[in-house]
Amino acid sequence: MTAIGEFLEENGEKVFLVVYFAVMVAVAGPLFLALGEAWQQSDIFAPLIRSLDPLLSVDLEQFSSLMFGIYLGLLALVAIDPKKRVQGLLLTFGTASALVGLLSIGLFIPNIDFADNVVWLLGGFVFGGIVGGGSQLMETRTATALEFRRSATLLFYLISAIVVVGLVEYHVNFPQFIEVAGDEVQFLVPNPEVSVEWEGIGLNLLMAGVFVVTLRRFVTYDSSESFFVLGPQGSGKSLFLVGKYLAALDDAVGRESDTPLNPSSDLMELVGALDAASKDTGWKLDATGQTDVEDLRFQFIDGRVFPKNIELSSLDYAGEYLERLPSALMSPDAEVDNSTLRLLSQRVQAANTLVLIIDVERYHNNEPLEIEPYFDVLDVASNKDVLLVATKCDILAEEFREQQALEAHQYFDEFQEYVNETLVENNQTVRTLVQDTSGSKIYPVYYQTTTDENGERVPMRDRNGNVMTVGFDQLLDKMG
Repeated sequence: MTAIGEFLEENGEKVFLVVYFAVMVAVAGPLFLALGEAWQQSDIFAPLIRSLDPLLSVDLEQFSSLMFGIYLGLLALVAIDPKKRVQGLLLTFGTASALVGLLSIGLFIPNIDFADNVVWLLGGFVFGGIVGGGSQLMETRTATALEFRRSATLLFYLISAIVVVGLVEYHVNFPQFIEVAGDEVQFLVPNPEVSVEWEGIGLNLLMAGVFVVTLRRFVTYDSSESFFVLGPQGSGKSLFLVGKYLAALDDAVGRESDTPLNPSSDLMELVGALDAASKDTGWKLDATGQTDVEDLRFQFIDGRVFPKNIELSSLDYAGEYLERLPSALMSPDAEVDNSTLRLLSQRVQAANTLVLIIDVERYHNNEPLEIEPYFDVLDVASNKDVLLVATKCDILAEEFREQQALEAHQYFDEFQEYVNETLVENNQTVRTLVQDTSGSKIYPVYYQTTTDENGERVPMRDRNGNVMTVGFDQLLDKMG
């Protein structure tokens, strides 16, 4: 990875924050200046809004105060949403920039007496808060996070509608069909001619497109990314998924997130079994049975500047199905007679990223890795992203300490390079797998272990009885 790539991987959110701030401030002003001019020469929407006065006794100032209040109500909810505070701040700056642009041509603020229309303003604010989901502030938090998704979505559609309608009015001259004269609304026979003003249309469309795309990023809560874990029998799939969950749990506590992880019951059974085991009983986790399929999933929060929800889910399945999976992937579901195999095939096809497990214990014992089916899976599912994960790397961590006098958990980047070099240079199957996945890095993970009186590796535990993991935090960042 290049230096620029590494910098963006580590500081991508901060870079995007600067870019979004520049876009909101630089684009909002001139864009809404053009929209203000569109209002001044409007053939359709301005007369329709002005017709509210004679028809409903709602004048332009009252309507403007009401709509501005609704906008501020929605914006306020976005600003207090834990996941959208930065976006709310940027939208506030963008709003101020847009108001300055309108002020420069004598629109909006100079034409509204907010003191006389404070009831309309406050009414709009309350209405915006209600329709945006503000009632959640009065509820007791349970298994759901404090999120104002509806507010963010409505704000996006409201602003996008204003931009689209304004640009259409700015560049298209429509025949006038309504006229407001005093207390009367007159409907006119429209002239069927429509003309287009081409001057500046390219720049305005560019600004509008950049603004709407940036705004769309603000309302994104969920990632479409999904992960599925594949590995041979006894390769550590269960412990890998437990380790990912524990890393996500530590991250959630560290950021004081109010978003629940919502782990599945199958996952919590594994976590509970590992947690309940004493120092003398070891792992207390058996390989998944031939007919067992366990649904392992939880919700993870990715990012701190622009946090969003990511659903990490997988099926823990018997490794014996791995060799039959490529054939199932190439067959219609109706032709796969085994329900477990059919479900595995469906999950692999639905996943964006495949996590392929490499069992380091097998490598160390000179046993077959049994990862040959990966190549057929990748041939069939050629559009998938791939993460290569080496489990049980505590064995290589000891070798790393002996050879380089370094602790793997303290010098993890160097340890990752060591693991990659060791596996690629000494195993041709792993070398080919790395080559076939465009030179993917192998991500080492392990539980810190010790040896009991029987020579078996058992997990080390801290003074609170918790297992100690290495590499899962880094992998979780990569998955995000």
